[in-house]
Amino acid sequence: MQPNTHDAERRAALHRLRRAQLAEARRIRQAVAVTYTLTPAHLLSPCRVAVLAEARQVAMWLMRTRLTWPLPTRNRAFPCARIGQLLGGRDHSTALHGVAVIAARLASGRGDHPSHNVANSWD
Repeated sequence: MQPNTHDAERRAALHRLRRAQLAEARRIRQAVAVTYTLTPAHLLSPCRVAVLAEARQVAMWLMRTRLTWPLPTRNRAFPCARIGQLLGGRDHSTALHGVAVIAARLASGRGDHPSHNVANSWD
């Protein structure tokens, strides 16, 4: 039986889109590290110092709000499980919490916070 060419093409296109999204996630990680005068390796580390945790949360928020996941799902937002993996193998609930913390901080209108700078410069 001959494999369906359309399915193969669709899988190849999805693979290219996923790779592009992962490259964009790495760019976000790099931009956040630069903003916080850290290295991307700091964001992947298990260290829970406040500045590192905050920088990770900003990266989580940016990945969740700026990236889409090119798979046929109900919610096309970049999955928190994947965000956690990209930031040092963290659990999806950690990524959900980080996204919620930064969203609340941005909603509060604190313009002096570094998360505002990174979020606004990403647009």
